[in-house]
Amino acid sequence: MSNIENKIRSLEIFKAIQNYLPNDHSNRQSLDSYIQQFHNQFLDPVNILDLGCGEGNSIDLFQRTFENVSWHGVDIEDSPEVRNRTLNSEYIQSFDGVNLPYPDNAFDLIYCNQVLEHVRFPDALIHEAFRVLKPNGWFIGSVSYLEPHHSYSIFNFTPFGVVRVFSDAGFALEEIRPGRDASYFVNRQLLNRSKILRFIWGNNYLHVILDLVSSFFRLKHRERNFLKVQFAGHLVFVATRPENGGNRKTHKAGTL
Repeated sequence: MSNIENKIRSLEIFKAIQNYLPNDHSNRQSLDSYIQQFHNQFLDPVNILDLGCGEGNSIDLFQRTFENVSWHGVDIEDSPEVRNRTLNSEYIQSFDGVNLPYPDNAFDLIYCNQVLEHVRFPDALIHEAFRVLKPNGWFIGSVSYLEPHHSYSIFNFTPFGVVRVFSDAGFALEEIRPGRDASYFVNRQLLNRSKILRFIWGNNYLHVILDLVSSFFRLKHRERNFLKVQFAGHLVFVATRPENGGNRKTHKAGTL
């Protein structure tokens, strides 16, 4: 074991999240790839909630992936993404940002793509997500970590923050992986998403550097994932609702 590997493993933050860092690979992860990876684990028909559905575009992804899917979307009444929505569907509902308009144990899968950093009371909403998810159901999500402010974002999540908030709500967090790195989002913001300059901002420079360093020191994938999530713009994760209900801590909106 190299000195740098020993140093990484001695860090308190590594100890706090190491059980959620996979050791099978350290490539960048996306929510779409999770859907493709896990879709065989669901029996038809599959009840899916897009939590914070925005324009509602995920319906196309799920209809392509599952033969028999019941898709539902929910979002607040007004946001830049909601204003851009052209999809007119009876399966999209509005809510107050906390109280989901669905019965207990309603969904097999909750899909939450870059939403929780925009939520005023994320703890309370995640508790609600736990309530409407079936036992053994899956929550597949991504959140901003080192991404700059965007589209009314309020709270960015650290890797430990994801662990803590979902564990407190009763979820069993399965894994956290790096999405795009911080350099991608910082450069994109600096260059105002210029299409002409996309060849500059559309790259994950920090991950390239970390891959080179990790290869040089022959780090295992868990340690590589640790380094990458420390410098990630987005964190991508999977949590499940335990069959026994999990250990929940009670929260009320406005008191978090």
